[in-house]
Amino acid sequence: MTCFIWHYDKKGYFRDLGIEVTRENAKELELEIARTVGKSGERCPAISKEMKAWLADPKKKIMLKRNLKRKFART
Repeated sequence: MTCFIWHYDKKGYFRDLGIEVTRENAKELELEIARTVGKSGERCPAISKEMKAWLADPKKKIMLKRNLKRKFART
């Protein structure tokens, strides 16, 4: 699993969104987070740092959650 995805999965962040993280979708999840937070093409630490900033901002947090739910949540 990618460097920060496992950390957020362990904390239950993705479970709360209805997303099951697997080996198959972890990289795709990381790439989507990178696109959403504006860090496409960046390495793990930069994406993780920006994701933390997004999660600290209520409006950005909602945008991130909506995007991830739309793409990955089980219905």
